[in-house]
Amino acid sequence: MGILLLCSLIYSQPTAPVVLDTVYLMSGQTVTGVVKDSANEELKILIPRKGDFKADFIDLDLVYSVKYGTGVESVFYKQDTLYGNYYTAQQVKYFLEGERDARRSYRSPWCTAGSFAVGFTGGYLQNFIFTFLPPFAYAGTTTFFRVKIKPGTVSNPDFLMYETYLLGYEKEARKHRVFRSLMWGGIGMVSGFLTSSIVQDYNSSHP
Repeated sequence: MGILLLCSLIYSQPTAPVVLDTVYLMSGQTVTGVVKDSANEELKILIPRKGDFKADFIDLDLVYSVKYGTGVESVFYKQDTLYGNYYTAQQVKYFLEGERDARRSYRSPWCTAGSFAVGFTGGYLQNFIFTFLPPFAYAGTTTFFRVKIKPGTVSNPDFLMYETYLLGYEKEARKHRVFRSLMWGGIGMVSGFLTSSIVQDYNSSHP
């Protein structure tokens, strides 16, 4: 009886939560999991999946740093001009911060509205050239407009002093513009096509 009670007490104890690490990639993305080791130019990480962990491997060339659950950060990036790594580790960190801030907060409503209007017009005309060409052309032209960094979109105002932060922010902001332009241009094109079809059907039924 005593043994059974002891066993029940042991198995009823709450399991300590697993402390997860964060891997910061050179692409600006992050991967969360439990980092095991970094052998053979690869980083082994256990990624939580549906109550379990799945092992995955990441090339160290793609990793900037790992911030462990303990709060300690280990930087894997090394400046090496032979491999195109011209910036220092700190400069790259600012670049990645710029990408993250733009990805999280950058918005361009004028670009979205313009894309929808151009796509709608092309779809309404129902002409192959004027339907499909304008949205793609407009999306391409948005990369030439200057990126305005609003103070509210910056996680730390001091970052604005660093050139690599601005480069990272602008790179991600322009990518965001193109993606949103293509998406809303497509939505506008479909909306214009449907509107045109409805108008034509109405006119044909009400001569």
